[in-house]
Amino acid sequence: MVAVSPVKAVGFDLDETLFDHRGAADAGADAFAAHLGVDDASAFRAAWSAAEETEFERWRRGEISFAEQRRRRLVRVLRVFGLDVPADAAGLDAMFDRYLAMYRTHWRAFPEALEVLAALRRAELRIGVLTNGAEVQQKEKLSIIGLADAVDIVCTSEGIGVQKPDARAFDALAERLGVVPGECLFVGDNPLHDVEGARSAGMRALRIARDAPAPNDLTAVLDAAGVLR
Repeated sequence: MVAVSPVKAVGFDLDETLFDHRGAADAGADAFAAHLGVDDASAFRAAWSAAEETEFERWRRGEISFAEQRRRRLVRVLRVFGLDVPADAAGLDAMFDRYLAMYRTHWRAFPEALEVLAALRRAELRIGVLTNGAEVQQKEKLSIIGLADAVDIVCTSEGIGVQKPDARAFDALAERLGVVPGECLFVGDNPLHDVEGARSAGMRALRIARDAPAPNDLTAVLDAAGVLR
């Protein structure tokens, strides 16, 4: 029987794992729809979410810049609802900034996040975040939602130059946590980017699936890491 190393560190995805991105994005989209004079908030929210998923994935694959994926999201949705599209990048950026302000108003950590991170720290485990996103915004999220001081290191794809599910992203996380991958548990919501990516690097992985038929939340991390509640 092969011995399994004890967990010495826990890495977390950010959006939809520690940070309630969907809740903030939906609330921001509703406010933005009202700002634009769109009556059907539900349809606008669905269109906004679909555009975000498509264009963010294009940025993740390196096909477009981070700013361009924002502009493309905006143009797609404005056209769906027959709204005027700003004529240049500056106009699009200014309009997207309106949405960002509304989105930012609703930034929240998931309710159990701080408690779980505190329990891991009391157990003397190292804690890191590995997120596909822009350096400034992702670190700002952690600060605003009150989790910045609860983690030891933050790796963004922009900062380390590689995206999940590439095993090199998880290798970078483990190195900065000061552990080997086999001593790290990675926690995230995405079965490909988070779970398969972590396992490809030799880490253990736990999926947080809040909307699944058998949902779980971050308290499952404590059992997976062998931390007493």
